Amino acid sequence: MNQALDYQLVGWLGLTVRVPSHWDLVLAKGNRFDGLLRFDEESFTRCHIQWTLVSAGKVALDEQLERYLELFARQLKKKGTPVRIRRDVGLVTRKDVHRNVRTFAWEDSTIGYGMLWFCDQCRRALLAQVYGFPHENVRSIAKRIFLSLSDHPAGEWEHWSVYGATFDVPAGWDLTESQIAAGKLRLHFRKGPWSFSMERWGPASALLTDSDMESFILRALSEETRRQFTLYCRPDAVKGHSALRLVGSHKFAKRPLALLWRQLTSGQPFPRFIGVLWVCPVSNRVYLVSGSVSPSDEQAVERVIESVICHDEGMADR
Repeated sequence: MNQALDYQLVGWLGLTVRVPSHWDLVLAKGNRFDGLLRFDEESFTRCHIQWTLVSAGKVALDEQLERYLELFARQLKKKGTPVRIRRDVGLVTRKDVHRNVRTFAWEDSTIGYGMLWFCDQCRRALLAQVYGFPHENVRSIAKRIFLSLSDHPAGEWEHWSVYGATFDVPAGWDLTESQIAAGKLRLHFRKGPWSFSMERWGPASALLTDSDMESFILRALSEETRRQFTLYCRPDAVKGHSALRLVGSHKFAKRPLALLWRQLTSGQPFPRFIGVLWVCPVSNRVYLVSGSVSPSDEQAVERVIESVICHDEGMADR
């Protein structure tokens, strides 16, 4: 039965993992130094993944594991049922994940498997646990999840996939703000003075039509953006969908004194504004990728736009 499960790819802050598609991501918090992902199924916690950045020094995994298991055992015993914890269950090995790793398992009224590892390259210490029931092959599910885990990207781009939003971000851009609410998702990234956002709204059919895309995108932009930039709109297409492209030049960029002052104070060029809004009728959602970036980063933002997966290709064939 477990072999028939569909799995979804989740990406957050450089970490990627595959979990069963019917598990819901209910919590994604923290930053690159400390964070947590939690997946539930019908209010039952199925998996959680925690990480912390170890800036320097040697990590003694055996000591860290013993301390954690002592605390974990006390938490389980509060439930009033017999608890059995096993160490070194051989679920995954260093050869499998190319990291120093320890695994453990427990049984009370539920069954679970855990993994603690440390990555020498990105220096993240990571704890992952998977929970299930006696009638399930929890070991098989946990092993597949643990083997799919990666705590840092292999290249210069990070894959993000959360709450149905899937796209890539250049390494070096940090998530500085996230808004997750019914009908709206906004993830804001920054690199020094430059920034961009990936936003999504739904349902599109209740929000706008092609005729009012321009008014929608202007409402979506901040007052600061509208004040700083002279903006121009033109029709475009993204993923085969109707789109509106927005470009803008900074209002001070053509003032000689302002240019001189900026060169003397920051040495940075004035930012340019770039944005694309499109309506995906397949997923019934509105997407906007926009930002205030340096001229040298414009191509990177274009690649972010190209990487967005706004609908499942299988949905388009129905």
